[in-house]
Amino acid sequence: MILRRSLAVLLLVFALAAVALSRGSTHLDNLSDSAKSGITVVAAVCVLAAVRLWLRKTPEQ
Repeated sequence: MILRRSLAVLLLVFALAAVALSRGSTHLDNLSDSAKSGITVVAAVCVLAAVRLWLRKTPEQ
């Protein structure tokens, strides 16, 4: 259970960092809008996976 929750936290941190970098970084201004949208989609998938990992019950529950 600890492993799943720590992985969920890592996924949430990765998603937050990806969105923050794609939207606020001046170094990534050269990226096209489709690339920024792709980063946002990947971040959303990471958030959904993290929520699923966090809320999943163990088999004995």
